[in-house]
Amino acid sequence: MDLFNRNGMGWLGGNFETHFSTLPPVVSYIVKLRHKGLRHGAYSQYQQGLSDRVIYLRDVEKRTFLNISQVLILDGYKSPRGFNLGSESVFSIYKKRKIRDNRLHSPPAIEIVEIKIK
Repeated sequence: MDLFNRNGMGWLGGNFETHFSTLPPVVSYIVKLRHKGLRHGAYSQYQQGLSDRVIYLRDVEKRTFLNISQVLILDGYKSPRGFNLGSESVFSIYKKRKIRDNRLHSPPAIEIVEIKIK
């Protein structure tokens, strides 16, 4: 009897002499993969640039939200409705971007749901 399958690999588990004619067990399983980063709305280029600038000014330059709003107004940034950005809007942009980044960079949840050995 040929001990090798079509890929050239053999299975030699169990008592080889007495179970020579038995086939190797087949293991099947279902893996459930969940990741919050798979669901994300794309930022427009304007939103991406604005949030990048806010993150940089807050995290790197350690500026206050009021100061960031003043810098953004001087740079010509506006709210989606065309108004000047206030400190509350800048805080909202910062907070939502941090939440989004944490969601996108979180590790996936991997769960083996069902294992069958035949």
